[in-house]
Amino acid sequence: MKRKKAKDPAGRTAPDSPTFEKLLCQTRFSPSLRFHFENASLKICFKDRSLKSAVLEACILRRVSFAQCNLRGLRLKDVRLLECDFANAGAIGLKAVRAELINCRLTGLRAVESECQDFLISRGDAGFTQFRLGTFKKSVGEADFHGCDLRGAVLKSCEFKNADMTEAKLEGADFRGSQVEGLIALAADLKGAIVDPAQAMIFAELLGLKIR
Repeated sequence: MKRKKAKDPAGRTAPDSPTFEKLLCQTRFSPSLRFHFENASLKICFKDRSLKSAVLEACILRRVSFAQCNLRGLRLKDVRLLECDFANAGAIGLKAVRAELINCRLTGLRAVESECQDFLISRGDAGFTQFRLGTFKKSVGEADFHGCDLRGAVLKSCEFKNADMTEAKLEGADFRGSQVEGLIALAADLKGAIVDPAQAMIFAELLGLKIR
């Protein structure tokens, strides 16, 4: 029976990932450091590796280290990552659909030009991440994005409740259509960001403006 994809209050579709009790591991390695994991539950370490191709589909990963890995072109689909480490990893061109990163360490992750939909980053440390020129749709960010680089990113129908973006680089970041209530940032952090009229009303408080 096909699992139904659940939706959270923000309209984001949750991963169609397997349960721990019903997993069959279908793991394929190749000698050129390419891998494809499907329907798997993993707890391994890839730290400092350079992976030419990385595909994770319908997987659950717990405490897997990708720290300082080269993950160019990483593909995630129906994946839940729990307490994983992506510190200082490179994932340029990341493509993610229905992926959840929960309580993960993302400090310094370089994921420029990413394309993400129904993407969740919850808790954990996403400080100084680089999502410049990325596109995010129906995604939720509720983590520490202190000092992250979102310059030129397109953020459509996303939710940033309790997201800390202090000292972030937001020039050219397009927040139009996203929920920004509760987003934590200073007036200087929002310089050059693109917002719609309703969002401008919300951010006006950061500028000390009184709208009557």
